[in-house]
Amino acid sequence: MSNLKSVLILIGSPKGKKSASNNFALYLEDKFQEKDIETEKAYLVEHQKPERLRELVKKASTPDLLIIVAPLYIDSIPAITINFMEECYKSKDDPHEQKLMALFNSGFPEPNHNDLAIKMCKNFASKMDMEWMGGITIGMGAAFESISLTDAGGMARNLRKGLDAAVESLSQNKKMPSEAVLTASKPLLPLFLSKFFMCYFGERLWKRKVKDKAVRKKMHYRPYKVQ
Repeated sequence: MSNLKSVLILIGSPKGKKSASNNFALYLEDKFQEKDIETEKAYLVEHQKPERLRELVKKASTPDLLIIVAPLYIDSIPAITINFMEECYKSKDDPHEQKLMALFNSGFPEPNHNDLAIKMCKNFASKMDMEWMGGITIGMGAAFESISLTDAGGMARNLRKGLDAAVESLSQNKKMPSEAVLTASKPLLPLFLSKFFMCYFGERLWKRKVKDKAVRKKMHYRPYKVQ
């Protein structure tokens, strides 16, 4: 089996370069480039106009491997990523060898909240006659919004280990091993700690917002109260 030659990483976060998704993409990009694989990134938020989107769809039809890296939005895929998928399907050409992998992250501590989005990507691969290479789910993705995986230390140890193993297999045109997927998808912290931190910092965030007088005036509104 020949080795992988080219990769296009599609960042599906509306936050673009300031997103956790971008930091995951940067880590993958570095690892593929270390193996001398031609690797590019594209930010879907920069390709929303029809002409630019069509250009990206055309570009996305050539690499050996496509990687979708995106956040979970309302238990689903962000609209800009769905738009890309729909345009790909409308522009579908004759089947040719191409592969798809996906990585999704959410603010929930449990990675399994991303499972539906991964299944949607797997279905997209099937509709496009692409080979599905597997999906990775990450909980507490927001923890990486302002820090790289390399600088995240022990918190990202399993994630780095799993992604390294995934890149090793993908670079040889092999599907990601289940062990690599499970390792990368492990919760960043024990769940009881994750939930504690979410409640603690979430409460502080809401209290900070309530200091805004405009918000304070409306916080007790009950427009749908039944009389």
